[in-house]
Amino acid sequence: MVYVVSLEANLDNMVQKAADFHGHMGPFLVVGVRMGIVGLQKLGVRRGDDSLSATVFVEPSVPFSCAIDGIQVTTKCTIGNGKLRLRNSTKEISTVFEVSGGKQVTVTLNPVMLTELKRSLRKIAASEKLEEIAGVVASVPDQELFLIQQ
Repeated sequence: MVYVVSLEANLDNMVQKAADFHGHMGPFLVVGVRMGIVGLQKLGVRRGDDSLSATVFVEPSVPFSCAIDGIQVTTKCTIGNGKLRLRNSTKEISTVFEVSGGKQVTVTLNPVMLTELKRSLRKIAASEKLEEIAGVVASVPDQELFLIQQ
């Protein structure tokens, strides 16, 4: 059976859960939530599916690593349950989602968006501005925000 995760229905809920878990709202947290939702949609599985695992390629420093928490909350793949693996990458933020049997999808933050987010973050200092940028990230269409390979 294929499960469809509605972005509109779940994005606000998942972002709020992720912010509660993470401690604050920010653009890379939203990137992680959106990555997780796309991965679930493309693989046709539910959040917490036993066959789902994820490997995240990300720079292991704030703010980039915030995406990890968004992915954990959205998919229920965590370091603790062994379904989330981390790989250091200073060039991209990317996640390979895989289900038992080898079906997988890779969701990569569009390099243009990554550059734009880095530029925006250098210009701000206030947490209110972080929330504004997070709101923009939440509204960008998947096709512009991500490169998706199945």
